[in-house]
Amino acid sequence: MGIKLDCPTCGKRMTFDMATTSVMCHHCGYTPSTGMDERAEQIRAKGTRPNITLTNPSAIMPRAAALFYTAHDHLFNDDKAAAINSLQDAIDLQPDFDDAHIWLAKLSDDPAVKRDHLSSILAVDPSHGEAMQMMMVLNGRLTAEQAQKGLNSQGPVIKRIDEAVKTTIKNTRCPKCNGSLTTNEHTGNTECGFCGYILPVNGKANPNGDLLFAALLERRAEPIRWVIGERLLHCNQCGAERAIPASELSTRCPFCGSNQVIEKDALDSFEQPDGIIPFKVSREEASRLIKEQLKGMTERIKGWFDNNKVASATLNGYYLPFWMFDATVEVSRTRILTEPSNRGYGYTRVMTPQPTYTQTKNSEIFADVEVCGAVSPAKELTRQLGDYHTSELLDYSPNLLAKYPAQLYTQDFDSAALEARSYISAAMRYKHGKRDAGETEKVTINVFSNIQQMSFRLILAPVWIAHLVEQDKDQRTALVNGQTGLVVLGKSEKPQRSRSR
Repeated sequence: MGIKLDCPTCGKRMTFDMATTSVMCHHCGYTPSTGMDERAEQIRAKGTRPNITLTNPSAIMPRAAALFYTAHDHLFNDDKAAAINSLQDAIDLQPDFDDAHIWLAKLSDDPAVKRDHLSSILAVDPSHGEAMQMMMVLNGRLTAEQAQKGLNSQGPVIKRIDEAVKTTIKNTRCPKCNGSLTTNEHTGNTECGFCGYILPVNGKANPNGDLLFAALLERRAEPIRWVIGERLLHCNQCGAERAIPASELSTRCPFCGSNQVIEKDALDSFEQPDGIIPFKVSREEASRLIKEQLKGMTERIKGWFDNNKVASATLNGYYLPFWMFDATVEVSRTRILTEPSNRGYGYTRVMTPQPTYTQTKNSEIFADVEVCGAVSPAKELTRQLGDYHTSELLDYSPNLLAKYPAQLYTQDFDSAALEARSYISAAMRYKHGKRDAGETEKVTINVFSNIQQMSFRLILAPVWIAHLVEQDKDQRTALVNGQTGLVVLGKSEKPQRSRSR
């Protein structure tokens, strides 16, 4: 006796044979096992769903997490619209769900929607690497290929080049008569020394710097980082060619006297400054300030043991490169109180320290943390130049270097950032690491600084540099902050003797 069933392929009746326990359509040959095998083969061909995990599962609500995993089930089944809906439901339930924001930015075809979701992440966590890279691609700062290389790269290969690299320069000449430009010390204007034409005053520089994290990601995507020894200059006025050290940004041609400012080199090995602070302290005032410092009590006491009177001196104005960092810092202060307590073991009393922990957190903002990017003068001197007031920072232009030469940075921003971080950490330890009034040595204070966001700019700052030769032939360097007049005196040193061959 057989049971009749409808065939899903041809619609005709199939027969179930009790003896063989099989169902088959005698019209088209279909059997249920054939359909099951085909479906199984489709599933095997598609593979298994990728294992997607949450970045911080403990911080995600269970319902939001379930919606996130459901979205990936939809993606595995090629249902993009359903996946987007599930991810949006997860964000509606938990707005700070970073993983859901990232995937919505990946799935969306609308740049505005992508930017909105990435901004939601970066507003809370500026150091979110994937979100920052996606935003940089969206803004055109990185290509998709560069971003992918940056994820897998250990950073650029450092290559040193020994030969002089060709450069593009700008001559600071008067646009009216082609005469040499200079800077008027009394007015601060850039003007022509021949016809008196005054160039328009530069506007204020952009107060917003570049995000350090974004710049580091961009640097990581670069294949090569060049270290330059010399650059080759071709004078646009007289045609002379010569090599200059890589530390010089501007110089004067020794043949025709024209002022030359480097704009770029053939390897794009450096960045132009973002701004410049003009000189406010004149040469005469800088000389007077140094003399007053040398007459101070400390210098007079040194004179009792050493003939430190100045026999000769040179004084010149320079623009030195400074990296200026702004930072938002979270400071964790842990107070540990160690008190002895007694526990009895028979006739013996054991003193066991019982630490008590108290932790507080504070937010601090640092602005204009300065790190000199030049090797010379020495760091121990430039660190003492005091603060420069960036309220007077002008937008950079080569014409502003018409009178005073400028140095180019040899310490790059990534290395300078480490120095700035060290300064910030030390400042926070000093501020928050003190014991409260009445506390004894039993209280230990630990301070940890977590820099949440950092931005930076490259500026040129005015410095007067004096080389002093004392009567006993010792030499020393003196610096004057060209904006505030602060004087820094270096140590006296014996002149280096040239080695005889």
